[in-house]
Amino acid sequence: MAGFFIRKNHRLKKLLPVRYIREGIVGEGIIQDLSLSGSYITGNAPVSVGMALALEIFVPGDPVPLLVDRATVKWVKGSDFGVDFDTSQPKLADRITQVISTLVKTDPSSSPMDKRSG
Repeated sequence: MAGFFIRKNHRLKKLLPVRYIREGIVGEGIIQDLSLSGSYITGNAPVSVGMALALEIFVPGDPVPLLVDRATVKWVKGSDFGVDFDTSQPKLADRITQVISTLVKTDPSSSPMDKRSG
């Protein structure tokens, strides 16, 4: 039986194109949901738990992709995987917060999901 946990940050349910990069690996995919601390991605190149990736997240209406220098793979199931962001850099945390806020304002149907278990 799987354990339950409470997410520490709200997740925005929004599909966003992403490119993920690591030495020898360049993959493309779709972010299924996004939060200040991480995201759920469906990608086309295999990754493994513990792998550190750089992400380029392509936000609609923004000519400059959101760059995440370090995202650590926390789980993998087939082509789906979850990453945690290193948001210890205040500029990155501010930029992610700004992107989420903008996406919610421009598309009310992508409002943040409440914190939930599971």
